[in-house]
Amino acid sequence: MYGNNGFSELAKLMFKNSGDIEKLKQLLNANYSEADLVVYLQSEDPLVGRAAGFALRLIGTPAVIPTLVEALKNDDIGTRYSAEYALWAIWSRSGDDTVDAMLEDGKTLLKNEAYQDAVERFTTVIETDPNFAEGYNQRAIAYFMLEEWSQAIRDCKRAISLNPNHFGAFAGMGHVYVRLGKIAEAIDAYKQALIINPNLISIAEAILRLRSRTQSQ
Repeated sequence: MYGNNGFSELAKLMFKNSGDIEKLKQLLNANYSEADLVVYLQSEDPLVGRAAGFALRLIGTPAVIPTLVEALKNDDIGTRYSAEYALWAIWSRSGDDTVDAMLEDGKTLLKNEAYQDAVERFTTVIETDPNFAEGYNQRAIAYFMLEEWSQAIRDCKRAISLNPNHFGAFAGMGHVYVRLGKIAEAIDAYKQALIINPNLISIAEAILRLRSRTQSQ
């Protein structure tokens, strides 16, 4: 780690190399351990936490997930969102570059509204690495867009079984239950997402709307 003034040097390193992500990753790996970044993430200085969260987004491994989940409840909103983005990034790294490339291809297909092609790509991801939770979560999104509700629920549940902290899969499952008219189940799924990540404002609002709907019936 750079000297005693670690954050100051971390901030300088990240600022100077922000235009070259691969170089930044190399420098972070060369000069900071995950343990260093975890300490920074838990700092009382919000700027320290935000910088550490961004660094973990680039080079973090699954070992730091519990600390990032805890940081979702940090007093500083910037640190909370930095931790959220870091979680998504880590969840999207299987450890196999080929699998990760296929996952990104599937995400591109989703963005381009090629939903059936996305299902097929994510299925290949899952067949290649059956324990990669994000493959199931992304395929659930594709199934949702195709209105194939049972398949979407199945994949959300599988993603959660592999990654119990996956607030995105809980939220996605809630969305499917809403479409199926299963309001109690939707609220329960949304609650689980919020327990993990209290920053999901749209999910909190969805719960209020659903409760209001059931009370007016």
